[in-house]
Amino acid sequence: MTQAGPLALRFARSTAVYRTLLVVVASIATAPGGDRLVLVSAALVAAAAGMSATSIGVFGGVLVPGLLLLGVEPKVAAPLSLLLQVIVIPLGATSHAAVGNVQRAIAVPLIVGGVIGSVAGALLASTVPAAITSRAVAAVIVVVGLIVLATLRTGYAAGHVEQEQVHPARIGGIGMIAGFASGISGAGWGPIGVKLLILSRIDPRHAIGSSLVGRVAMAVAAVVTYALSAAATGGVTLEPRLFVVLLAASAGAMMPGTVLLSRLGRGRASAVVAVLSIGLALPSLLGGGR
Repeated sequence: MTQAGPLALRFARSTAVYRTLLVVVASIATAPGGDRLVLVSAALVAAAAGMSATSIGVFGGVLVPGLLLLGVEPKVAAPLSLLLQVIVIPLGATSHAAVGNVQRAIAVPLIVGGVIGSVAGALLASTVPAAITSRAVAAVIVVVGLIVLATLRTGYAAGHVEQEQVHPARIGGIGMIAGFASGISGAGWGPIGVKLLILSRIDPRHAIGSSLVGRVAMAVAAVVTYALSAAATGGVTLEPRLFVVLLAASAGAMMPGTVLLSRLGRGRASAVVAVLSIGLALPSLLGGGR
C-alpha cells in the first residue's frame, strides 16, 4: 500500500503529460502546412514557460518574449499569456489557501491595486502603436529577468519574517505596479509583486499565496479589458489552434518543471529561466518587434 500510492501518482502524472502531448501533436498535425513550424515553435516556448512556472513561478516572462520572436503581435501575446494564467493559476492559489498561505488583509488590497494597474496597462498596450508596445513589453521582460537575477543572492521568496507588517495602502501600491507591468506585457506579477511584498516585511509564504489570488483577479481584469478594446476597434483576433497548443504544452510541462527544480535547485533554475527570458526579449527590445 505504501508503494501503490506513489506509483499511482506517477502513473497519473505520466498519463496527463502524454495526453497533453497528444493534444499538441494532433493540433499541429491537422494544421495547414504553412502554420506547422510556428505551432511547433510555440509549443516549445509554452513548454519552457510551463516548466519555469512550476520551478520558480515565472510564466509570462518566458512565454511572451518567445511569442514576440515568432511574430505574434504584442496585443495578442500579452492577453494570451494572461488568459492562460486565468486558467492555470487557480490551482496553485487553491492549494496555498488550503494551507493558510492566503491572507485576506494582504490579498484584498493586492487585488484592488492589481486590477487598477492591469486595466491601465492593458488600455495603454491597446492604444499605442505595435512597435512601441513590442519594445515596452520586451523592456518589462528584461527588467523582470534582471530582478530575478539580482535577488538570487538574497534568497528570493525564502526565509521568515519575525513580525509581519501589513500596510493596505502600500500593498495596494505594489499591486498597481505589478498589475501595470502584467497588463501591458503579460508578465511580471510574480517577480515584481512578490519581491516588493517581501521587501515590505510580508512573510514570503503569505506573499506568494496571497499574490496567486491577486494574480487571478488581475489577469481576469486585464483579459476583459483587452477583449473590450478588441471588440471596439476590431484590432486583434485569437487563433484557436495556437491557444490550444499553448495551453496543452504549458500545462503538460508543469509537472516536469518540478523535476527541473529538484535537479537544478531553485537558484540555478531561476538563473536559467531569467537568462532565457532576457535572451528572448532582447531582439524585440533592440529591434522594436514587428
